[in-house]
Amino acid sequence: MSETFKPYVSRIDRRTAIAWIGAVGAATGAGVVVAGCAPGEKPAAGYGTDPRLVKPEKAPWPRLLSKQELQAAALLCDFILPASGTAPAATALGVPDFIDEWVSAPYPDQLKDRPIIRDGLKPLIKAMGDSGKRAAWLTALPEATDETTRTFFRRFRYLVVGAYYTTQEGFRDIGYIGNESRAVDPGPSAEAKAAVEQALVKLGL
Repeated sequence: MSETFKPYVSRIDRRTAIAWIGAVGAATGAGVVVAGCAPGEKPAAGYGTDPRLVKPEKAPWPRLLSKQELQAAALLCDFILPASGTAPAATALGVPDFIDEWVSAPYPDQLKDRPIIRDGLKPLIKAMGDSGKRAAWLTALPEATDETTRTFFRRFRYLVVGAYYTTQEGFRDIGYIGNESRAVDPGPSAEAKAAVEQALVKLGL
């Protein structure tokens, strides 16, 4: 691995990461119905009827990404959503841990994504030790012409963006304040009231 690459250190605990799966799944329409496992893999249970995960150290499934896969995922996460202005990079929010948890979970959508993500990261893993090759691979990725690579990048980017914008930092980045309480409600602005009045006049009301 190049000396210029700062290794990613996991920062999200299991309870938070598993809850994150539920949040992203709800936001994107991905299912969380318990399913089986891929051929050759040991079956893992879902979190059942206790989404609070009172004992997060006993998560119902193991995280599957290897150290190399996690580092490659982290590099790609920040390529997709680097730090910008006041918005932190994807790795600063622990998005690679979300990716790891997502592909490790034993549910239909996650099982389908698992080989797409893990196979798609292999070329980047091979290039991790050479900064030039890494940069060339990342630069070419969005314009890839083969369908397998295109499918991987689309899905990985979808997961990164979906995870990022379900965080408080992501909400702030797009100016969303729906989850913040207000002490007072000033009501509609004068401009909004004037626009409504004009519309009512046009309608003869």
